[in-house]
Amino acid sequence: MKKLSIGALPVYRAAAPNVRDNLILVDAQEGAQNLSVGIGVYNKEQASEFHTHAGEEEVMIYLKGQGIMRMEDGSEVELQRGDITYVPAGEAHKLLNTGEGEFVFLFIYSPMGPEKNIRKWETVEGLSLTLDDLVG
Repeated sequence: MKKLSIGALPVYRAAAPNVRDNLILVDAQEGAQNLSVGIGVYNKEQASEFHTHAGEEEVMIYLKGQGIMRMEDGSEVELQRGDITYVPAGEAHKLLNTGEGEFVFLFIYSPMGPEKNIRKWETVEGLSLTLDDLVG
């Protein structure tokens, strides 16, 4: 068993043009072997790029704000607090914040893998997030 605190975790920031913040809650660094868990924080109008997780399934649980998930075929699903999405391995997708405030979600990868790229992003010095910041 391992206990962590959200406020003590580094915040990773993606480079432009798809600036957004992520926290990694659990992955191999904490001893996990089959999954990774993190939190995505997209400020107003921020979005990910279209991307695919070749060998990983992804579940996202939306905690705050509004957004959409756009699929490669152009279809879109509106998202808000309390919604859950499942993206199978190999399915291209993109998340966009469409609200006025932050769009925050928990993400789970199984097996782990994509979080390794997030850990390569720049860390935001001096930024500490609390659970109240993330769930509103």
